Amino acid sequence: MQDRADERIEGMLATGLKNRWWCIGPSSQIGIEPVGLTRLGHKLVAWRNTDGTLNILDNWCPHRGAPLSKGRLKDGVLACRYHGVEVDGTGTVTAVPAFPKCDFVGEKLVPNWHYVEHFQGIWVWFGDAEHPDPPPLEFPLEFESPEWTGFPMTDTWTTNYQYVWDNLLDIMHPEYLHQDTQYFETGVANEVKIADTDTGFMVQRKIYDGDNVEKMEFIDNGSFWFRIGFHAPPACGPGGNWRVFPFATPIDENHTQMTIWRMRNVSGWEGALHRFMFNTRLEPYNWAIVEEDREMLEAMPPWPTEENLYQHDIGPARLRRYVRMEALKQLDAHPGG
Repeated sequence: MQDRADERIEGMLATGLKNRWWCIGPSSQIGIEPVGLTRLGHKLVAWRNTDGTLNILDNWCPHRGAPLSKGRLKDGVLACRYHGVEVDGTGTVTAVPAFPKCDFVGEKLVPNWHYVEHFQGIWVWFGDAEHPDPPPLEFPLEFESPEWTGFPMTDTWTTNYQYVWDNLLDIMHPEYLHQDTQYFETGVANEVKIADTDTGFMVQRKIYDGDNVEKMEFIDNGSFWFRIGFHAPPACGPGGNWRVFPFATPIDENHTQMTIWRMRNVSGWEGALHRFMFNTRLEPYNWAIVEEDREMLEAMPPWPTEENLYQHDIGPARLRRYVRMEALKQLDAHPGG
């Protein structure tokens, strides 16, 4: 019986826990042409009206199941390319041109998705049948304050998102993996400590000398957040340490959508200077660091793998235990599901 429960929990976690807000990507990913996306194993179609309004539906036509992402937009209405059935942004069939008296017309036959668009990103609520309506999406200070500015970077990685999550709380890996792109002293013995927060926990080194990675933080406030503090030398311009917000959203069991914000505490002319420096000098440097993570995680065996953990792994171990307990709560609520 326990083996069956463990198997179901692993299945729930393989493509992402439900009843959470998930970042599906940057705002720039969606324009006025339909785009097909897969997130948490769900096939979605997204597009914008001419006024910029975002629409997100299940990616299937209610007639024969053809992907609406292959369709044509006509005045904000998406027409299936297979037989012309027209669907608006609410998922309601507005017309069947080939058979105008079809009883589909006026019916909401395609599920639409709750979303929030903020600070150049899009978050979607992935609720189960008992939780179709989301709670408010809470953003950290850096995404709300005019004193902060930043940029999302995006990519698709061929790995399970859980490897990425481990990496985001593995505070001892940077000085080895990133020693060619960052300023590290390698081989310094250390230990890792964890401190609880109101919404999760923080991982730090026991010995911290002011360089390298300052901290790694996990937050669960209805959405899963990771906040990483990186030391920034004066050559990076004003704004103090970087605050990095990486979102690793599962596409399926073997692919992950990465959306990573690099944030600085700057505004006004300093914010403009930072944006100029990032676009002209710092972006390639940031990508070089990210690429080292991608290459390593894509080379890992299929999740999960055999391991022998030690003290430095308390961050990933704590996270795994937390999300398993959250999955168990959902399993207990639907023991026969």
